[in-house]
Amino acid sequence: MLLLLVLSLCAVSLCGGSARASGEGRVLVAYFSLWGNSGYPEGADATSSASLLETGGTRIGTTEYAARVVGGLTGGELYAIRTTDKYPADFDAVIEANHDEIDRGYLSPLSGALPDMSEYDAVFIGYPVWANTAPRAVVSFIKECGGLAGKTVVPFCTHDGYGSGRSYAEIFSAAPDAGRHEGIDIDARGVPDARGRIIEWLRSIGMARKAEAAETRKITITAAGRSLYGVLFDTPLAREIAARMPLTVSMVGYGGREYYGGLDFTPQTEAEGRLRFDDGDITYSPTNNTLAIFYAQTDRPNLTMEVIPIGRVTSDLKIFDTLGGREDFTFAAAE
Repeated sequence: MLLLLVLSLCAVSLCGGSARASGEGRVLVAYFSLWGNSGYPEGADATSSASLLETGGTRIGTTEYAARVVGGLTGGELYAIRTTDKYPADFDAVIEANHDEIDRGYLSPLSGALPDMSEYDAVFIGYPVWANTAPRAVVSFIKECGGLAGKTVVPFCTHDGYGSGRSYAEIFSAAPDAGRHEGIDIDARGVPDARGRIIEWLRSIGMARKAEAAETRKITITAAGRSLYGVLFDTPLAREIAARMPLTVSMVGYGGREYYGGLDFTPQTEAEGRLRFDDGDITYSPTNNTLAIFYAQTDRPNLTMEVIPIGRVTSDLKIFDTLGGREDFTFAAAE
């Protein structure tokens, strides 16, 4: 899929400082990105790879982009995991090499000095998902850092639509004496629009000193005489829809997992979608011009139409189990 984005560095908080995140002391954001660890030529076209972005005239990997957002929102210091040997430029060859490393139990040797782990209390670890798990270099980093014993480990990953796979379990297995927080997985195509999701994730795990100050719009959602609370993300699409509030949408329950309904207007803002959802997601689907609220994972977690997250319900999701087959949902700005 073509991916060429020229984005402002400050608009997405791409600078990780040395401030402390709430409750966790100093934070390290370590990341492994194929860009910088492969044979990509310097003039590689960002439109030819889902692993690359162009921002401010500079090419960076999607995982590095996500790492910089995390660093900016937590005050974390960035550390790029580099391998001694480069991976091939061809992605199919990368996957083949990764399978070979897994089969041999091989851990990629790293280049460069390791960070002084005594300086940090929490370590975010970012990576692309390869073959349903983390690249071997990530495991090498954890092992060479003494299993990150006594630290709090927080994974985040980018992927091509299949989620985190078994990568979290492998990371936590490599760091058995570390604390842990729930991770976040981000579709590589949606990385530039993921800041709102990252903010909510950091808040949910208590790692969001700077994220607490990031703008989101608090909303109320009323259905069947009951009130719920939520937030809309600070994205162009969410802002366009918010401008229509108060907004009432007749929504139908489907599959024990969601309520959805058509809008009486068509948003003009384009954004990357995904074929999966997280519980509590408020989404827009351009395919059929519908708004949806997802409230439960089922035996059918994969979607047939792409959805774009624009916010999240923050109230207890159990209320959806008590609603009827069709309800009018009113979305309004919270007072």
